[in-house]
Amino acid sequence: MKAEYIVEYTKINRLIQEKDRFLIVSHIYPDGDAIGSVLGLLTLLVKLGKTVSAYIADRIPKQFQHLPNVDLIKTTLEKKPEVEVTFILDSSNIERVGLASRFISSPMVNIDHHPDNSLFADINLVDPNASSTSEVVFNLLKSFPLDRYIVSSLYYGLLSDTGGFMYGNTNEQTFKTALEMIRYGVSPGEMAYKLFYSIPYDTMELYIEIAKNVKIDRDSKIAWCIIPLEIMESDNFQNNTSPLLDLLLRIEEADTVILFKEHKDKYRVSLRSKTRDVGSVARTLGGGGHRGASAFDLLDKETSAILDTVNKIKILLGGRH
Repeated sequence: MKAEYIVEYTKINRLIQEKDRFLIVSHIYPDGDAIGSVLGLLTLLVKLGKTVSAYIADRIPKQFQHLPNVDLIKTTLEKKPEVEVTFILDSSNIERVGLASRFISSPMVNIDHHPDNSLFADINLVDPNASSTSEVVFNLLKSFPLDRYIVSSLYYGLLSDTGGFMYGNTNEQTFKTALEMIRYGVSPGEMAYKLFYSIPYDTMELYIEIAKNVKIDRDSKIAWCIIPLEIMESDNFQNNTSPLLDLLLRIEEADTVILFKEHKDKYRVSLRSKTRDVGSVARTLGGGGHRGASAFDLLDKETSAILDTVNKIKILLGGRH
C-alpha cells in the first residue's frame, strides 16, 4: 500500500471517530458501485451511532431496492443539513454529483478509484488500481466493527463495477478483497444472481425493444444505438443501462458498444469495450472514466451529431471514417 494512502486512511478514520454529523453523496446516474459504496459507509456510520444523511440527486433504479438501508438514501433534499464532514464517493469531479453540490460542506473527503479524478477535496483517497470505490471503502473501514450487512453492499459494488470479475479492472487484489468480504458472511452466489439474473420482465421487454435497433459496423467492431427519452424516463427502465450494456457486449462481432441515452437537454453517451481504451476517447470528448468503461455528454441532439460522434469514436479508436 502506498504511503500516501496510509496517511489518508488515518485522517479519514480520525474524522469518523471524532465527528458526529455526516453527509454522503455520490454521482448522478448512480450505478452499483455508487450505491454499494454509499450504503456500506452509511450503514457503518449508523452502526457507530452517528447522524448521517445520504443524498444522490437522481432516481435510484429498482435493481438496487433490495440492498440493506437503500431507503435511507434521499433523492431530494430541501435544505442543507448541518454536518461536520462530507463524503463524496465514486465521483471523479465535483460536477458529477449534480444538485448535491449545493449541500456539500467542508471538510470534504473524496473517495474514488477513477484514474482521472481531479483531487478536488480537502482529503483525497483515490486509488486508480482498485477495482471499485467499494473496494477502497472496504479497505478504509476494516478497522471498524463491520458486519455482513455493511460488507454485502460493498461486495455488491465491487461485483458490479468488475462485471462479475470479467472487466479489465479485475486483478489479484480484487480477488483478495472479495475473499475478505466473503469471510464476513456475504453469499457470493446470492449476490451474483441478484445483480446479473434479476431483471423484471417489463424491463427485459424494453431491453429487447432497444436491441432491435442496434447498428453494427463490423469493420470497426463497433455497435451503437439510441435509447429514446420515453424509455429512459419510464418506471420500468429508470436509466438502468448496465445490464443492457453487458448484453450488447456479448455480440461477437462488436468489441465496443456505444449507447446514446436521451435526456431532455442532451444525450448521455456510455462507452464499453472488451479490449480498447474508451476512457481516453471519453476524455477527448469532454467526459471521463476507465479504460473499458466511460461516458461523456453530447449536447447537440440532431441525428447528424450522433452520426458524427460515432465517426469520431471510430477514428479515435484507430478505425476509418
